[in-house]
Amino acid sequence: MNSNQTSMLTDEEATLYDRQIRLWGADAQLKLRQTRLLLINVNSLSIEVCKNLCLAGVASITVFDNTRVTLDDIKENLTLTMSSTDINEFKSVCTCRTLQQLNPRVQLIAESNMTIDQIDEKYIEQFNYVCLFNYYDFSIISHINKLCREQQHIDENEKKQIYFFCAATFGLYGFVFKDLGDKYDYLSENSVGSESLIKGEGGNETKKSEKITTKSTRNFITFDKALSTEWKPNRRQATTRSAIITYNLLRALLTFYEQYHRAPALVTQDVDVPNFMKIIHEKITSSTAAASSSNSIDTEEFNEELVKDILTDNNAVASIVGGIMSHDIVKAISKQEPKDNFFFFNGLACVGLSIPIAC
Repeated sequence: MNSNQTSMLTDEEATLYDRQIRLWGADAQLKLRQTRLLLINVNSLSIEVCKNLCLAGVASITVFDNTRVTLDDIKENLTLTMSSTDINEFKSVCTCRTLQQLNPRVQLIAESNMTIDQIDEKYIEQFNYVCLFNYYDFSIISHINKLCREQQHIDENEKKQIYFFCAATFGLYGFVFKDLGDKYDYLSENSVGSESLIKGEGGNETKKSEKITTKSTRNFITFDKALSTEWKPNRRQATTRSAIITYNLLRALLTFYEQYHRAPALVTQDVDVPNFMKIIHEKITSSTAAASSSNSIDTEEFNEELVKDILTDNNAVASIVGGIMSHDIVKAISKQEPKDNFFFFNGLACVGLSIPIAC
């Protein structure tokens, strides 16, 4: 697509995206049309995000997954894009083929010939956003995050930055992390004081304050730095306690992968559940050893039923977390004020919370 083609929206696009243009403006829609995304790993969450961004009208989405569809995928979590006739087909191919029907204007590309450890600087540089889903190898997450960071440079138009998102859902829980670079510039609206007008004998009439748009900057950090920083939230607040549960589950999943080189699974639950319980209890005990009893998280909150639950996919949770993540990506593309670097969702408590960790 040349510069003339990207300088303005066509009448057809203006009609197709009319509702969202009214929501975030034509400039934001034009930036969406110039955005290229890489989505790594196909699951219910990544499919939800892919669907949302496809409907939003981004330039292209590359779906990166070299695994094939199984009967368990059909039964559990991939019914949005796959059927029994797709067994043994690549998940990325099925996803692109189905979601392409939602918006033919978006280029959907299936990448099924590479593995995640083959992703390098040259491959990353063709994208604006890289999103990694349900992957718990801490070294790989950190490596891809670092690759995105290293692609920052100044081009003839503006600063070029590849932004990194990482997200997962596990049972009734989920999280989203984003790294928008050391200095993320965005536009924010600020109110300029109110002005009082005299109206006859009735006294003062207050005029609405004027809003002006200003340029602001916010700093973000990498995933490994965020997870290596000790987070000491106010545990007495119910909403924060709900986020702590999701946060501890995430850390335990990363540790489980580090020890066993895989994520816990339903087929091996007899072994995985006790091992996972041991990991999470050790982490909770060590993190609350110096805290008072009134602030600590009770290890009984992490019972065997909760651990078994995180081994299954939940499409409802994927829809909620995927919606939040998609909205965050659109806000970043349109340079709106970003939320905090972490979003934690606790479906059992029906609470979602954005939290800054070391950011």
